Amino acid sequence: MKNHKFAIIFVTQVVLSISLISVKGNTFKNDPVLASGCQELIDVWDAEKVRARGPILIAHRGGVVGPAIPECSKMAVKMAATYRYDMVELDVRESKDHHPIVFHDNNMMDACGIDKKISDHTLEALLGIKFLDSDETLTSLDTMLRLCSSLNLGVMFDIKQGERSEVFFNRILNLIDKYNLDRACMTLGDSQVKEQFQGKVLLTISDEMLESVKQGKEVDLYGYYWFGVPEKWPLELVKPIQENGALVIPALNTFRYSKEQHRSEASRDAERLLKAGVDGFQIDCVYQDFFGRPSVSKIL
Repeated sequence: MKNHKFAIIFVTQVVLSISLISVKGNTFKNDPVLASGCQELIDVWDAEKVRARGPILIAHRGGVVGPAIPECSKMAVKMAATYRYDMVELDVRESKDHHPIVFHDNNMMDACGIDKKISDHTLEALLGIKFLDSDETLTSLDTMLRLCSSLNLGVMFDIKQGERSEVFFNRILNLIDKYNLDRACMTLGDSQVKEQFQGKVLLTISDEMLESVKQGKEVDLYGYYWFGVPEKWPLELVKPIQENGALVIPALNTFRYSKEQHRSEASRDAERLLKAGVDGFQIDCVYQDFFGRPSVSKIL
């Protein structure tokens, strides 16, 4: 009975919105839904299928991270698959020789102890660099997308700003096709990113599109998703945006909340957004227990 109830919490948005607190005490290892093998790869271009999965979860900073698991590492991605995330966010930067590398920061000092940028090194040099206090090394997007594909994880790209070449963008698009992720990707990014990726991955809706929805106009939002900060969202726009064809994916990130009260503040946001009918969340893994996964404090 306990496992059956846990499974319902995991797959049913209505039950989840009521049970944000009650799911926190459940354990992953005893649950057949979470402990089973890879789930089906998400199709972000089919809103009906997305909503049938319940609220989807996208792991911020490359997966489930912790003291021994660096963000944007292969182990973080593997952990995201273990705990049944639907997608991972991958931060992508361009190497000196125009290869896409999975790395968040502008400088490698904090993560790797090297006072250099990704763009200062070639792909070959970067792949030998380890994260601090870890055996995990920096990873090419090629390797990471191959891993995501094997684990049936969709990808939210965050293409970092800088001088980005045509070769760099083409390599990303070719890798999406190479690993059959063409229906499982969305991206964050500026106007150059949107221009390069138009029609290839889901894009964030523009301010102009949002304004048209506010005015009650019909606008074709197929191929787009609404992403952003929960506290700034007019919740009455969730349904109209969905009716015009877009997905609605708010973010629950620790840096958006107060240090002392971030969990209670994020929990309140999750509950009210679920009631508004959002399609899923991009989350920091410290909030995964709001959604039927085990608390990271108990597993990392």
